[in-house]
Amino acid sequence: MRLKGLFSKMMLCFAVVAFLSTTTYAQCQQAGSECKPAKYVFLFIGDGMGFSHIALTEAYNAAKLNKIGSEPLHFTQFPVLGMATTYSASNMITCSSAAATALASGYKTKNNHLGVGPDSVNVHQISYKLKELGYSIGIMTSVTIDHATPAGFYGHSANRSSYFDISLQLPESGFDFFGGGGFEGAKSKKIENAERKIYEKVENYGYTVAYGLEDYKAKKNGAEKMILFQEKPKKDEILPFVIGRSDNDMALKDVVASAIDFIYKPDMKGFFMMCEGGKIDWSAHNNDVAGTITETIDMDEAVAVAYEFYKQHPDETLIVVTADHETGGLTLGRTKGYTFDLSGIDASIKSVDGKNLTVENYMKQEPLDSISKACKIGWTTSSHTGGAVPVFAVGAGSRLFAGRMNNTDIPKKIMKAMGAVAKYTDHYYRRVDIFADEAPISSNDIVFLGNSLTEGGKWSEYFADVNAKLNKKGGAIRNRGIIGDTFGGINDRLDPILEGKPAKLFFLCGTNDISHNLSADSIANGVMSVVKRVKAASPKTKIYLQSLLPFNESFNRYKLLTGKTAMVSEINAKLAKMAKEEKVEFVNLYPLFLENGAEDLKKPASEQVLRKSITRDGLHLTQDGYKIWIEAIRKYVK
Repeated sequence: MRLKGLFSKMMLCFAVVAFLSTTTYAQCQQAGSECKPAKYVFLFIGDGMGFSHIALTEAYNAAKLNKIGSEPLHFTQFPVLGMATTYSASNMITCSSAAATALASGYKTKNNHLGVGPDSVNVHQISYKLKELGYSIGIMTSVTIDHATPAGFYGHSANRSSYFDISLQLPESGFDFFGGGGFEGAKSKKIENAERKIYEKVENYGYTVAYGLEDYKAKKNGAEKMILFQEKPKKDEILPFVIGRSDNDMALKDVVASAIDFIYKPDMKGFFMMCEGGKIDWSAHNNDVAGTITETIDMDEAVAVAYEFYKQHPDETLIVVTADHETGGLTLGRTKGYTFDLSGIDASIKSVDGKNLTVENYMKQEPLDSISKACKIGWTTSSHTGGAVPVFAVGAGSRLFAGRMNNTDIPKKIMKAMGAVAKYTDHYYRRVDIFADEAPISSNDIVFLGNSLTEGGKWSEYFADVNAKLNKKGGAIRNRGIIGDTFGGINDRLDPILEGKPAKLFFLCGTNDISHNLSADSIANGVMSVVKRVKAASPKTKIYLQSLLPFNESFNRYKLLTGKTAMVSEINAKLAKMAKEEKVEFVNLYPLFLENGAEDLKKPASEQVLRKSITRDGLHLTQDGYKIWIEAIRKYVK
């Protein structure tokens, strides 16, 4: 009963702290001038680091001072504390790649998947979203750079162990700085000349590779993008374990310091850096007490480097420290009794210190279970566990990280703390990735291009006979509509269509641009910029520029379209004129969808609205609405 009561009080206190902290941050945002968005963000991920790993390390620090209790790490003194659940889309106990995907994108996926959803379609990580917004990106780890956690921020694969393929994706990211261990994929025996192919691609994408700190210092000034690995004799190996590391070896803190040195510029928009302490997990997998402690300290020293940067930019820097999962089921105590003894840890470290250690032989230097028994430290597994992990935060927006959260909340909270809004919606990115997985557009295809109205149409079914004929030639009717898209978004994803040079293109766009408060001239010119690009790049493509459809404000569904009904008619008039000048077929669908058909053209433009019987929300069409559309363009589709 006493334990239950104590637990209840702790949880109540924890909840109150979380509530007060979050409320304070919201009030700060409303006040405006009292807080700034995070400009510089560090996300540290202690792979496998649970609450007990931290408690063990702090107890070790206290024991070295001959104290009972705990001596805090740098990051455990951060003012904000939270906890994050870690389950994956397929398992209560996550693997590292599924957890990395959640932390990088805000989406759950299956174990063994990396940077893709449960359906194997790519997710769009915050690292890419922030890069698109002009932020610099750094990705660092103490293990190989194509391992699960770092790769989760740039790679996409249905199999996390496809290291060679993942390695080739690193330079394609265009991120500014990578550092840590080398490429696991370079050691692939199944791929001929794997190492050469990876490093050639790295060079072709404009990266400078530095091997060790001295080489970095010599090359950094002339480098546009940097990859920092160990000195060449140890290339493509993990950074050495703390136990057995020589003075010449890089530590994780050196990589972080180099990343800041390379990326930071006073006039920059900002940066996002992810740094993984990867060998905490590796040590815990082997139930190695000494390794778990020293690798946790190693990551804490890297956090300390970031904290020094924070002290120089306290109003604009956010540091978040968390874990992807817990490894080992670590307990401070074993069998019966109220003591554990860490006095033998230093002796076990000294017994292997200075030896020529490799990943394979490190764990064989000492009988690890005997050390755990002597220390009275328990382990329940050599794998991961399903418990929640800690979240520590300090700096701009840090109060967002107080209390209970899911691991998928962490990237969303980072974006919120930064005041960063992704260039496009997650649905947009998902659709683009789906298109990329399909067969390329060809000259035998008919493409429907546009926004939600186009995406909602089942064009290959509506024109099944035409689609069947195209199939015989290796073509098809292809739907390239995306909910919420604008002429800018369509321009950004137009290249794969242009490269295929389709036979016909049916194009409708502009309503979402109206909701973005653009003028009629800007929208018409933007839509025509797409048309002109198609004409120039694929002159044999027959273009059908379709008018905007009317909408109906009486549904009160789309507030950003309020009072803008008349703009549709104005834009259509401009498009019709421009299409004639460009000698492009203009398909005027507009009057067909008005409440009373063409008769409504006699009314003021502000009273020309979408027929209620063919819409569910005042904007999108029912199947009866699509039937009108189908009949209007049937003669052009054939």
